[in-house]
Amino acid sequence: RDWRMPFLQLAVLVSSAVFTPDARIRLSRVAVQVLESQHCRTAGIGLEDYMRLPTEQYCAIPLPLQAKLSRIGTEEFDLRVPPLHFEVPGVPITVEPNMRAHVDARESCVRISSSMCTLVGSPLIEALRLNERFKFCFLTVLTWQFSALPARGQLTADTHVKVDIETPQMFKFLPLPVLEAIVTGATGLVLESLLNAFLRNLATDYTRWAADPAYRAKRSQQLELVSASASR
Repeated sequence: RDWRMPFLQLAVLVSSAVFTPDARIRLSRVAVQVLESQHCRTAGIGLEDYMRLPTEQYCAIPLPLQAKLSRIGTEEFDLRVPPLHFEVPGVPITVEPNMRAHVDARESCVRISSSMCTLVGSPLIEALRLNERFKFCFLTVLTWQFSALPARGQLTADTHVKVDIETPQMFKFLPLPVLEAIVTGATGLVLESLLNAFLRNLATDYTRWAADPAYRAKRSQQLELVSASASR
């Protein structure tokens, strides 16, 4: 037996454990949604009151493109992101990111952040050890403002995504700028669709919540059920 084999095996293990990113994805998007409601500034049912509801409320907001938000603990949520299709020449790949997100409701904003993401949806993910080859950071800051008109408000989502990737060998035939452009383009399209639809649905939900006492009572019951389910 070759006496060098144990040392070679150890070298492989050590090298595979070292994360050496060569591709870097940076995305920033701002989505804005204007809403109309005569109750925007009404005490108790104003836009500010709505945005300061318990964070469980976000589980009741419909998300587009098969996305889903589920509460798993105090201020902790699982977010299933819509599939991302990367049209890499000769090796197209589709991945479905699952994020563990933290939702922090503050005095003047709501922060949704994550640094934990797992990819599923393709045999290539395991074959290429993709979940070991990237580091991920996501931050969305939701804010609300009032316009000069008393019946008009505005929701804003300011989002930043940072991904550092160690490119798998089978993709190294592509120049890094091309690979980064493919990942950035596909991720940006899904992110914009998700943010715009989320704010639109959030505005629609607020308008109904503010105007309909029965709906407010129903939502309150839903929040209690979500909270009780997560605490079990």
